[in-house]
Amino acid sequence: MSRLSTQRILGGLAQRFIHGPRGGGKPVPEAALDREYASGNWDHFFGDRELPRYQALAGLIRAHTVQPPRVLDIGCGSGRLPSLFVSNEIADYLGMDLSNEGLRRAKKLGIPKARFVHGDFETWRPVETWDIIVLNEVIGYAHDPGAVVASFLPFLATDGVLIVSLYRWGNHAAIWKCIGRRALAKKHIEVHGSLGVTWDIKLLAKVTS
Repeated sequence: MSRLSTQRILGGLAQRFIHGPRGGGKPVPEAALDREYASGNWDHFFGDRELPRYQALAGLIRAHTVQPPRVLDIGCGSGRLPSLFVSNEIADYLGMDLSNEGLRRAKKLGIPKARFVHGDFETWRPVETWDIIVLNEVIGYAHDPGAVVASFLPFLATDGVLIVSLYRWGNHAAIWKCIGRRALAKKHIEVHGSLGVTWDIKLLAKVTS
């Protein structure tokens, strides 16, 4: 067995038995994400299977105190979420993603008031505040999900909320526990899709002393 293979096996075991149970996520390289988008593997985001989750997210955004809100979408992928809104429903939208291929597809949609930037949510931070910050099915890719959530909370405007959606699979309970130590859950909804799929969506705010 090669040294690289051994390292991969040991890394997988550490993720499963040590890092994962503590609420840690599993980062994915940028090149792997680009391949997934280029292959069409994630085209289903625009299909009926994922629609309940996106409708729930859009509903929460439309129900926010500030209307129309300014929305920062961390891990925006190919732009499915902003495609659900008409131009007067969002005051400003910024989508950030690690995959250039995903961003290329998002830009091709020609969504009004939508801007897209390349970045890694482990290190990238905005330069302004936002009414709503969304982490839609991406927090599981963070090495430390709680730390990533906490790092974006200071960029919420007054009465702003951070929305996290997480597929109920694997170590999702441990990830939520990790996040709960860094942010206050103001609302929790369950979204059920086909074939028994469930997503947990939570509105998070800064923990106040």
